[in-house]
Amino acid sequence: MSEVINMTEKLIKHKQPEFHYLVTNVFEWQSGTDLHALMKRFDKHGYTYWVWYVPGDDATTNYSINFYQPQVEGSFLLAEVEKKVKAKRW
Repeated sequence: MSEVINMTEKLIKHKQPEFHYLVTNVFEWQSGTDLHALMKRFDKHGYTYWVWYVPGDDATTNYSINFYQPQVEGSFLLAEVEKKVKAKRW
């Protein structure tokens, strides 16, 4: 997780000053500016998730999410964090 956070901080230094992260998996999504907290929450779920950079303020930017992707010009995928879910036996 720290590798993604370090890479992300370096990458966005020269991007727009107003941005947020969108984290999605097959069940839910959440946005915010604290990448560490978002990733920690999704790590607990145990499912693969995607971390997106989204231009614009989290509180005021309205957009659609289609197939786990934000529909905002300038957004891009920062990371896919793959998790392996063990099947439960009946």
